[in-house]
Amino acid sequence: MGWIKAVAALSAVTMFSGCAYNVQVSSQSGAAEVMTTKVRHDKAYVVFSDSLATAGKDVKSGFACGAHKYPMYIGEALQGSLSRTVEAAFPQVVNNGGAVPSSADGIVFKFDLSEFDPRIRFTPGFWVPSADANVDIAIRARVSDRTGKELITTTFRGQGHASEDGACPVGADALGQAAQKAISNAMENFVDKVINTGALDSAMAPIAESSTQTQASLPMRAPNVAADGSSTGGISCVESFGATICKHNK
Repeated sequence: MGWIKAVAALSAVTMFSGCAYNVQVSSQSGAAEVMTTKVRHDKAYVVFSDSLATAGKDVKSGFACGAHKYPMYIGEALQGSLSRTVEAAFPQVVNNGGAVPSSADGIVFKFDLSEFDPRIRFTPGFWVPSADANVDIAIRARVSDRTGKELITTTFRGQGHASEDGACPVGADALGQAAQKAISNAMENFVDKVINTGALDSAMAPIAESSTQTQASLPMRAPNVAADGSSTGGISCVESFGATICKHNK
């Protein structure tokens, strides 16, 4: 009986004494959603606003675990996720920080954070409480070509939910998982709304199409006929032991 009281006392101390539990969030990628026909051969620049690069909040729950806070900074994870996703369509990606390039030799993606809403709630359980976390994010993308002409402006969103059973510290794990799901969802929506659409086609052609057009536009080489009647650069024939052998010249 004594150990039950000790566990209960320890749980009460954990629940009502204020602590900070840092939330770990890793970058995600929407590369798997990029259509092969939308892979480009040109360079791309990614630009991030201050609100996105420094995005973070101290998340607090309600009454249960209300004395605790969960510092959550997702700016680095968002930048990494967006860069990885753009790299799936543009092999040459330059991270230009927060500055829009004045003379870009490629397409420019500018990202701004419109919404970041992390929430956590603890509910009683039979043995231990349960932490339910939800994260909503919205990112605004503005894409322009190398001349500065705007190609598309849109907002894409991501939502994530996660639950963990345990005392107050597990809230950080639940929030981290929910954030990663929200970022992954946002990257998929970014690909669907921007990269996989025809909005960027006017700036450059996909690799496959470009290669086909290039090969189709190459002129056919006519054979060069020498003075003795033999030819080079087309089909050449030689006499060997009474037989005529012909081959295509490269």
